[in-house]
Amino acid sequence: MISFELLAVLTLVILAFGDLIVGVVNDAVNFLNSAIGSKVTSRKVILIVASIGIIIGTTFSDGIIEVARKGIFHPEFFSATEVITIFAAVALSDIILLDLYSTFGLPTSTTVSIVFELLGAAFIFALLKVGNMEQAWEAINSASAMKIVVGIVLSIGIAFFSGLIVQFFTRLIFTFNYKPRIKKWGAVWSGVALTSLLFFILMKGAKHATFMTNDIKEFINGHTLEILLSTFVTLSVISYGLIKKNVNILKVIVLIGTASLAMAFAGNDLANFIGVSIAGTSAFLGADLTGELPTPTWVLLLAGIIMIVAIWRSKKAKTVSATEINIASHEKHIKSMWKTNVLTQKFIDLSIFIFKTITYPIPESIKAWISKRWKTTKETNENGAAFDLVRASVNLMVAAAVISYATSQKLPLSTTYVTFMVAMGTSLADGVWNRDCAPSRISGVLTVISGWFLTAIVAFLLSGVIVGILFFGKTYGLIAAILFVGFTIYKLSHLHDKREKTAKMKA
Repeated sequence: MISFELLAVLTLVILAFGDLIVGVVNDAVNFLNSAIGSKVTSRKVILIVASIGIIIGTTFSDGIIEVARKGIFHPEFFSATEVITIFAAVALSDIILLDLYSTFGLPTSTTVSIVFELLGAAFIFALLKVGNMEQAWEAINSASAMKIVVGIVLSIGIAFFSGLIVQFFTRLIFTFNYKPRIKKWGAVWSGVALTSLLFFILMKGAKHATFMTNDIKEFINGHTLEILLSTFVTLSVISYGLIKKNVNILKVIVLIGTASLAMAFAGNDLANFIGVSIAGTSAFLGADLTGELPTPTWVLLLAGIIMIVAIWRSKKAKTVSATEINIASHEKHIKSMWKTNVLTQKFIDLSIFIFKTITYPIPESIKAWISKRWKTTKETNENGAAFDLVRASVNLMVAAAVISYATSQKLPLSTTYVTFMVAMGTSLADGVWNRDCAPSRISGVLTVISGWFLTAIVAFLLSGVIVGILFFGKTYGLIAAILFVGFTIYKLSHLHDKREKTAKMKA
C-alpha cells in the first residue's frame, strides 16, 4: 500500500493546480475589475493585457515561499511527516474555501485564507501532539501571525478613505464631463498616476526579480523622492505628447494599471496558491524548511500559464467580478442581489447626520459650486460602462500607491481587500450611494466584509478539522478527505451553474 507521506505529497502536487485555478478566479477581481467596469476596451484585449502581466510577474518572482515555510509556525517543532500532514490539510481546506466564495461571487483574500489555514492546522496538530494548549501555542509564530492580521485590518480602512479622498478631488477637478479638462490637465494627472504605478511595479511587482539586487533596493529606498520626481516629470512630458496626438491617456493608464496589478499578483500572491505544495514536497525530499526554499523557474512559468487559462475560461471569475462592479456601478438602482434591513437604514441615517455636521460650516455658495461639479452627463455611463475611465484610473492608482507604500514599509496587507475598498471609496465619492440605492450598496459591502472575517474563522476551523482527520486516520483519513473535497467541488460547480441559470432568467 502506498505510504501516507507519498500519497500526501501527490495530493499536494495535484491540489497545487486546483488551488491555482480557484485562487486566480477569486483574485481576478484585483486586476480586472477597473478595466472591465469602465469598458476601457474589449474583454479579450483586457485579458490579453492581464495575461502579459501575469507572465512577467511569474518570471520576476524568485518563488521563495515565506508564509508557508515558517511565517505562521516554527517548522523545527514538527517532523517532516508532520509538516507534510499540516500542508496537506491546508491545501485540502484552501481549495474548498476559495471555491465556495467564488461560487457565491464573493471576493476574499487568498492571503487571509492561507494564513489562518496554516494557523489552524499547525495549532490543532500541535495540540493533538502534545496535549497541552500552552505548549502547542509555542509552535506558532504568533508575532508574525499577529503582524499580518493587524496589517490587513488596518489596510481596509486606509484603502477606503484613500480612495474616497483622492476620487473626490479628482472629480472636483475633472467633473464627469472630463474630456475637455483632460486635454488641459491630463498630462499632469497622467504623470501622477503612471508614477504611482511604476513605483508600484518596482516595490511590489518586481521586488523579487533577479535584477533587483540589494544594492538597487537600497538605492531606491534611499532616493525614493528623487526617483518619484524625475519619473513624474518624464512621464508628464510623454503624456503631454500623447494627448496632443489625440491618444486617450486614461485608457493608457487603466491598461498599464491592469498589467501592473496582474504582474504584482503573479509575482507575490502566487506563493499563496503553490506555497504549501512546494513546501510539503520539499519537506518530503528532505529540504531544510528553516532555510530559503526557492521554487524552480519552470514551476513558476507553468503556474502562470495555468492562471492565464483560468481567467480566460472560468465562469466563476465573471461571477466574482460582477459583485464588485455591481456595488460600485454608477447606475442609480443596482441589481437587487443584496437584502437590506433596519440596521442598514440606521447606518445610512447616521452617515447622513455626520456628513451634514461636517459640511455645515461650508458656505452654501461653495456647496452649490461643488454640486455642479458632480452633475452627470450622457457620457457618464459611456458604452454602458459601470463607471468612467477617471474613476477606473483612480481605483488602480490609489490601490497601487497603498500597496506600494505598505510594501516599502514591510507591512503586510491583502491586495483583494485593498482593491475592493478603494473601489468602494471611489464610488462613494462619485455620489452613487444616493438614498434610494445606498441600502443595497451598504448591504453588499457589509456582506463582503463580513465574509472576509468569516474567511479567517472558517479557514482556521476547516483546516483544524481536516488535520485532525489526517492525524488519526493517516492514509485512510487522507483518502476520505480527498473524496470529500472532490465531492464538494463537484457540488459547488453544479450550484454555480444553477445560480447562473436563475440569474439569467431574472435578468
